[in-house]
Amino acid sequence: MSDNQLPSTEQQTLTVQQAIDLAVQHHSAGDLTQAESIYQQILEADPDQPQALHLLGVIAHQRGENEQAVTLIEKAIALNPEFVEAHSNLGLALQELGKLEDAVSSYRLALDLNPDYAEAHNNLSIALWKLASLDEAVASCRKAIALKPDFPDAHNNLGIALQSLGRLKDAIDSFRKALDLRPEFATAHYNLGKVLTDLGKPEEAILSYEKAIEIEPHYVEAYNDLGIALQVLAKLDEAVECFKKALEIKSNYGEVHSNLGNTY
Repeated sequence: MSDNQLPSTEQQTLTVQQAIDLAVQHHSAGDLTQAESIYQQILEADPDQPQALHLLGVIAHQRGENEQAVTLIEKAIALNPEFVEAHSNLGLALQELGKLEDAVSSYRLALDLNPDYAEAHNNLSIALWKLASLDEAVASCRKAIALKPDFPDAHNNLGIALQSLGRLKDAIDSFRKALDLRPEFATAHYNLGKVLTDLGKPEEAILSYEKAIEIEPHYVEAYNDLGIALQVLAKLDEAVECFKKALEIKSNYGEVHSNLGNTY
């Protein structure tokens, strides 16, 4: 077998790039097992194939195996230091491990290589928000949106940062823009509900929480906050049912236990 070919399950010879393309098709379709199998076959043929290492790391991140993701993606970057997407995805894995400053560094490296990388600006905004660098988080979101106006995640993250700054009406505009672009965006419905709650509009907030739950039936935070909004309206029986539903989904959710206790 030559260095740039490997056997496929279809008993035909594929080049490494063809195999990567096939694996990415499975990966994009959500078939992580099949994609992982092909990436591993590629690495058996060429252990230093940076794309396969990177994408195997992405799968590890998607499965919550972030230490493994960091190891794989760092190896890909060592082989190809200008691998823009790998720097950004390394940031995502580091962020999940709570290594926020390291994540910021990874995103900034990606952006040094490609200043027009909207996804990296968006990812950077999340890490900056978690570090309480709120004005910088807003600026990063706005850069992502300027590059990619139809980017619902960036509009949603802008809303989160604006809400943290107390700019609630601007936050509502951002969440609604995210929902214009992706009507079934459960997180944006939930975040809109949170802002409406902060503005003292529990009836409107309830509609947003209910929509989030309709889209994502196991959205435990939405059940909890829906229960709180119902408490405000003195709909205590309905609030109790929401808190109980939340505990069915996540029995050790301390805040829900407290809210449920306060309902009686």
